[in-house]
Amino acid sequence: MSQHPFGTPPAFGDANFAQFFGVPAAPEQDPSMLNYRGHTLHHTFDLRSRMAISREKPMIGTFFAGFPYPNVARMVGQAGYDYVLLDWEHTPFTPESIVELIKTIQYAGEGKSAVVVRVPSLDHQYAAWDAGASGIIFPHISTVEQAQKAISACRFPPVGNRSGPPNAMQFGYNDGAPNGGSVFEIWKKAAIILQIEDEGGANNADALGALEEVDGLMLGPGDLAFSMGLTFADIGKDERWLSAVGKVWAAAAKYNKATLMPGMTSAQVSSQLQGGVSMLCVSNDSLIMAQGLRKELVSAHEQLQAWKSSKAQ
Repeated sequence: MSQHPFGTPPAFGDANFAQFFGVPAAPEQDPSMLNYRGHTLHHTFDLRSRMAISREKPMIGTFFAGFPYPNVARMVGQAGYDYVLLDWEHTPFTPESIVELIKTIQYAGEGKSAVVVRVPSLDHQYAAWDAGASGIIFPHISTVEQAQKAISACRFPPVGNRSGPPNAMQFGYNDGAPNGGSVFEIWKKAAIILQIEDEGGANNADALGALEEVDGLMLGPGDLAFSMGLTFADIGKDERWLSAVGKVWAAAAKYNKATLMPGMTSAQVSSQLQGGVSMLCVSNDSLIMAQGLRKELVSAHEQLQAWKSSKAQ
């Protein structure tokens, strides 16, 4: 895609303060998500097009679930990730908070971060779509029938049965679609991601990946292990687990679908890329907070101990 004529936003932070406080500059996105934003930051991104090239140009995202507050969302939106994954499945969001968090992230990021929502069930995807989510993750998908129900709920007729939301955008006012077309062209750009979390889903991965409206396959490594009677310690080691993962990634490669599997730390990025993950999802807000708090405490404690030792001499 060509660059939209929105211009490049200036740096969000003061370079001098960034250096003083040890805040690194955000790396350049390749390609920039500005290429995929809508005419206004109110719109969904064309995430389908970005995900379609993610196997050649992987994306970097992060989980957002532990501190679902607008002031935190503002910081997450300005961090520079290609996408932010709002985890509604495991966080007690409300439809109202989903709207606020999606808009806050997209506005704060000035068009550089799309929002993907993992919904707790099929009944919740309407609120996420109408709020402006650029992608929806449907967890615990094991069969083509389940996937087709999800697709039908996401797409407008004749592909699906999604109802047209009259108040999500105001017709003729803020509904302009890139390259012309109607408001429905905007909503068609949003992505559908199926999360596979058991052996049944892995065995059906080829059929799931073959579905035209599906843009990505996601693995839930923990739930996949638990469904096999395994533990966290078996992830990445057990032959059954590895076989299931291999089936999903093979299907994604066959049909050129994006692949996503959460990684708890950035140290896992290299191994995930080698394994075939194209949408990296690095850490989460809760873990980053915990790591930062403990890291600063340990650093201060070490300096305190060094000071005590120097005084004792």
